[in-house]
Amino acid sequence: MTLSSLPLVSTVNPLALGFESKLIAGPYAVELWLEYVASTDEVIQKLTEATQTSKKNLPQNLKNLSELKTNKYVLYERAVRLLPGSYKIWYQYLTDLLNEYKSIEAQGGGLFYSRSVPSDPSTITVSYNYIISAFERALIRMSKMPRIWEMYLKFVSGHKTKITDSRRAFDKALQSLPATQHSKIWPLYINFALNCSVPETAIRVQRRHITFSPASKEEFANYLASHNRWSEAASLISSCVDSDDFVSPLGTTQHELWMKLCDICSKHPTETKKSVDFDAVIRAALDKSSKRYTDKFSEIAGVLWCKLAEYYTRSGDFDQARNVYEEGIVHVERVKDFSVIFDSYSRFEENTLTAKIAMQEEGEEDDTDDDDDDAEKNDNLPEALKELLEGGGKEGNDIELSLARAEYLVQRRPLLLNAVLLRQNPHNVGEWHNRADMYMKMEGDAGGVQMASQALEEGCKAVDSAKAVNGFPSSLWIALAKLYEESGALEDARGVFARVCTDRCYSFKHIEDLAECYCAWVEMELRQEDFDGAMNAAREGVATPADYSMSGQQRAGGNKMKGGRHQSGLYRNVKLWNLYLDLEESLGSFDTAKAAYLKCMELGVATSQIVLNFADFLTEAKYFEEAFAAYEKGLALFYFPQPQAKPIWAAYLEKFHARYGGTKVERSRDLYERCLEKCPPEMAAEFFMPYAKLEEEFGLAKRALAVYERNAVTVPEEEKLQAYMLYIAKTQSFYGATKARPIYEAGIAACNDADAAKLCLQYSDLEKSLGEMDRARASLKYGAQLCDPSRDPVYWTKWHDFEVSYGNEETFRDMLRIKRSVQAAFSTVNYNADQGTLDSSNMTEAEAMAMIGREEGFDDEANAANRMSGFVASSAGGGAGGNDKKRKADMVTGGNAIENLERQAQKIKETIDAGQEEEGGGGDEDIDLDDL
Repeated sequence: MTLSSLPLVSTVNPLALGFESKLIAGPYAVELWLEYVASTDEVIQKLTEATQTSKKNLPQNLKNLSELKTNKYVLYERAVRLLPGSYKIWYQYLTDLLNEYKSIEAQGGGLFYSRSVPSDPSTITVSYNYIISAFERALIRMSKMPRIWEMYLKFVSGHKTKITDSRRAFDKALQSLPATQHSKIWPLYINFALNCSVPETAIRVQRRHITFSPASKEEFANYLASHNRWSEAASLISSCVDSDDFVSPLGTTQHELWMKLCDICSKHPTETKKSVDFDAVIRAALDKSSKRYTDKFSEIAGVLWCKLAEYYTRSGDFDQARNVYEEGIVHVERVKDFSVIFDSYSRFEENTLTAKIAMQEEGEEDDTDDDDDDAEKNDNLPEALKELLEGGGKEGNDIELSLARAEYLVQRRPLLLNAVLLRQNPHNVGEWHNRADMYMKMEGDAGGVQMASQALEEGCKAVDSAKAVNGFPSSLWIALAKLYEESGALEDARGVFARVCTDRCYSFKHIEDLAECYCAWVEMELRQEDFDGAMNAAREGVATPADYSMSGQQRAGGNKMKGGRHQSGLYRNVKLWNLYLDLEESLGSFDTAKAAYLKCMELGVATSQIVLNFADFLTEAKYFEEAFAAYEKGLALFYFPQPQAKPIWAAYLEKFHARYGGTKVERSRDLYERCLEKCPPEMAAEFFMPYAKLEEEFGLAKRALAVYERNAVTVPEEEKLQAYMLYIAKTQSFYGATKARPIYEAGIAACNDADAAKLCLQYSDLEKSLGEMDRARASLKYGAQLCDPSRDPVYWTKWHDFEVSYGNEETFRDMLRIKRSVQAAFSTVNYNADQGTLDSSNMTEAEAMAMIGREEGFDDEANAANRMSGFVASSAGGGAGGNDKKRKADMVTGGNAIENLERQAQKIKETIDAGQEEEGGGGDEDIDLDDL
C-alpha cells in the first residue's frame, strides 16, 4: 500500500471533508493546515476523555483514536511536503512529535526504532529514529533557526548512550548557525559535555568553548584541576591573571586567582614545569618595575616567596629552595612577610634535619638490605624527604651541616628582622644603632667592630636628616667615632669628626646636630687628654663666618644680627658656647676667657646663666667693677619684662650690696629704682624686700616705709594681704599702733573681700587692744558685709565672742540683724534641700529669717541662755553710744548665784523674743538691770 492509496480523510473527524475541500482550492495555505491539525487534536482530546470516563464502545473508540493519531501525522507529512519551508508547520510538527514521544516513554510503551522512514504512512510509529529523521528533514530548510536546533540538541543529548550522535549534532549546529547565535548552543553543549561519561570529550569541548568565551577559562581550569590536568589548568589560570580585562564570572578575586595558581604550581611542580615558568611569574609579580606588579602583591610578598620555595622543594632542588628563602628574607619590606618566610624557612631546615637523621638511622639498621627494600621503607615519607634521603645516602651524612645551618638561621633572626625594618624605613636612626649593637654582640667574622662600623657608615649615608625618625642623625656619627675610639683607632675617630664637622660631608637639617658633633669631638679630646685639640675643636665650632657683619643693634647689645651663612648658624649655638667658655675658664688664660665671654655677649648668644657665670668669673678674679659692667651688659641683652632679667638683677643687687654695703647707698638706691621701674608686679616683691631692708639698715625709716608702701600697692592682688601686713608691722614697730590705722583702711580698700575681712579682724583686734571698742565694732561691721555666714563662720564667731565680752543686748541684736541681712544677701532665691526643709518658693521673707535663726540656734532657750548669760544690760539710751552700766562682781559670785543666773536667763529669753517681735513690727523695750 502506498501513501497515495491511504485514506487521506478521517471518517471520525466530522470536519475533515470541509478542510479537504478547502485544501483542494488552496493547498499552500499554512493557517489552513494548522487549523486542520487543530481540529484533529480536538477530536483526539474528546475521544481520549471518552475512553477514560466510559468503557462503552471502548474497542471502537480505541480504534478511532489510533486512526486519528495516524491521520494527524499523515496531515503533517502532507503539509511539509507541500510547504517544506514553513517554520510554523515544522515547529508544531516537531513539538507534537516530542510531546508524543515523552508521553509514550513515560507510559513505558515499546518503541520501534528503524533507520529509515517507512514509506507507508499508515505504519508510522513515533520513535527515536523517526524523530531524528524529522529533525534532519526540517533542518535542511531550517538550518538558520536556533530554536529548531535547540529542540533537536536537547532531544539528542537527552539520550546519554548517543554520545557520538549528540556531539556531531552540536558540531553541525555550530557550523550552521552564525557566530552571534552560538551563545544559545554553547550552554547546551557544555552541559552535555560535563554530564557525559568521557572526560576527554568534556575537555576538548571546553577547550573549544574558551576560544568563543574567554571568561570561561576559570571554569575550565577548575574542571581540569578536578581531573588532575595540572599543566593545562595552571596555564589557563596564568593567562587569567595576566589579563587586565579578565573578570571572573564566579566572582573570584585577583588575589584568589593568584593563590590558586601558586597552590597548583607549588604542589605539582613536575606537571606544571613545561606549561608555566613559575619562577619567572613570581619574580615578575614581586618586581616593582614589572608590568605585572601591583600594590596588592606587596601585601602577600611573603606568601609568594614561600610558594616559590615550596615549588623548588617539591621539585627536589633543595639548594635552590634555600636560596629562594634567603632572597625573600632580603627583599621583603614588612615584618609580617618576614615572619611568614622565616617560619617557613625554619620548618624547611627542621624537616631537612629530621630527614637526614632518619636517613642515618635507616642506613645503620639496613646496611645489608637491597635497593628495593630501601624504596619500600621510604614509601611512607613525603616525596621531597624521600629524594633527600636518597641523595643523602649517596653523598653521605651531613647532619652536622644541617644542624649548623638551622642554628645559624636562628642566630641571624634579630639581624634579619632589623634589616627588614631598615628597608621599610632607612631613616630610622634607632634601628641603625640596634644593628651596630647586634654586630658588636656577635662573635667571629660575622660580627665585631668592623661589621658594626660598616653598619654605622651605611646608616650615616642612608639617613636623610630631613626624614630622620627615632633619634638624631648626629648620634650615628658620634657612635661611629666612639666605636673607633674604644677600639683604639683614635685617628679614625678624629677622621670621622673631621669629615662631619670640618669637611661638612653631611647636611644636617638642624644646626644643633652639628653642634652635638663638635661637643662630642671636644669631649673625646678631653678624654684623651689632648687639651690643645679640644680647645681647637671648640674654637673652630664657635668661629664666626668670614662674611659675618654685625648690625647696629648688635653693637648696642641687642640680640639680633644680619649676614652670615646661616641666620641661626653654628657660631650662635648656646651649648657649644657653654662648652667653649668652660674650656677657656679651665684651660685658657684670664684674658682669653674674658675675650670669649665678651665675644659671646657681643654676638647676642649669651643666656642669663652665661652672664651670671661671666660676672662670677670676674668677681673671683677680684675685678669687681668689671663684674658690675658684665651685669650691665647682661641687662642690656635681657631687660624687663623678660624673665631672664630677674636672676641678673637679683645677682647684681646682691653682689653690689655685699661689696659696698652702706658706703654707696645712693648708687644702690639708683640700682633698685632702675630695677623696679620696669619690673613686672609679680616679680616686684623680691626686689622691694631687699630695698626696704637696705633703707632700714642704712637709710631712714620714712624711706623704708615708703618702699613697703610701694610694695603693697604694686604686688598682685593675691599678695596684697601679706604686703599690707608687713607694712603694718613695720609701721607699728617704727611709729606705734596708732599710725597703722590709715594703712589698715588702705589695705581693706585694696584687698579682695576675703583678705579685707581678715584685715578687718586684725584692725578690730588692734582697736580692742587700744580700748576703742566702738572703733573695733565699726571695723567688724564693715568686714561683716564681706563674709558669708555659711562659708566663713570664724569671722562671725569672733564677732559673737566680742559682743559677749564687750557688748550689750542692743549691740548683740544689731549683730544678729546684720548677720541675717548679710546671709539673705548672699543666699540664692531658691534654697536647696540640704539648706532647709521648706520650699523657699512658698516662704515669705519673715519665715526665711526665722528659719535662719533656728539654724543658728538662737530660738532655742538653752542656747539663748548660754549665749546671753554674760551680757551687760543697757539703759534706755544704751547701744553703741549709750551709757553702759557695769556688772557687779557679786552678780554671779554671791550666795544666790544660781538663782540669779536662772532669773537672768529667763529675762534674756524674753528680751530675745521681744526683739524678734520688733523685727516683725514691734517697738523698742529695754531690759531693766534692777530686775536682774
